[in-house]
Amino acid sequence: MYEIGDTLPENPALALWEGRIEWSGDAAAITVRTSKGIAKKEKLKSLSCELVLKDLLATLWSGETRSVASAAEINAVGHRVVHGGPRFHDPVRISSDVHAAIGDLSHFAPLHIQSELEGMKIVADLLGDVPQFAVFDTGFHRHMPAVAQTYPSPYEWFEHGIRRCGFHGINHQYCATRTAQLIRKDVKSLKIVSCHLGNGCSVTGIRGGRSVDTTMGFTPLDGLMMGTRSGSVDPGILIFLMRQYRLDADQIDDMLDKKSGLLGISGLSGDMNDVLAGMHAGWCALPRAKD
Repeated sequence: MYEIGDTLPENPALALWEGRIEWSGDAAAITVRTSKGIAKKEKLKSLSCELVLKDLLATLWSGETRSVASAAEINAVGHRVVHGGPRFHDPVRISSDVHAAIGDLSHFAPLHIQSELEGMKIVADLLGDVPQFAVFDTGFHRHMPAVAQTYPSPYEWFEHGIRRCGFHGINHQYCATRTAQLIRKDVKSLKIVSCHLGNGCSVTGIRGGRSVDTTMGFTPLDGLMMGTRSGSVDPGILIFLMRQYRLDADQIDDMLDKKSGLLGISGLSGDMNDVLAGMHAGWCALPRAKD
């Protein structure tokens, strides 16, 4: 949570309150920190995403991490939405129509968008009519050159909207703008390679403040290896799996989205901290990790 005022500050505002949820199976670890240096950590088991998020948000106005007198003090809520599709590029206020239109984009990134829609509903339940805004991760990449957007496929793909969309745009755009501030240069004069590294990973080339190429593509599954996502693989492998092992689309989707990446090659976890701990203890499932 931030207190911004009537104008945006030149430098990033300090967070008055920030909270994080980390899931491990059916358990959730909540971490909350305030600008006063107060921290809270709590582990919750066998609760739904809705209950965990409500518990987290309640620490804003109650308990030792209380940062506002009541929920009524919150003026606006922003949501990062992974995919804007062909309709949404710039931030937009969430209405019932916008909420439904975002839901129609679920097939682009089902794991992300359904959670984001649930978050909007939970905020509405807790805060009533407080204005909510959606900011789209694909928006920053909308002006990429056609050569970067177009796959080497039958051109009908492009005509049907199958193109490189790019993701993590909110962060890549911020990194470019903040870099220009820190080195006291005009962002329009810079060529930047921005790396977004975490459970999801992407790299973006930025020229003149605009995205010109990026590693993620039509979905957030493309590009670099990630925590549980494969990143780019030979498409012939998927055809082989379908023919040789009779895997269907759902099985392949589950394999690439949830069982690949760092988790797949380590056999241990999609979290680098767990993998490093496993390597140190000598029980990581990836023999080459010791090298």
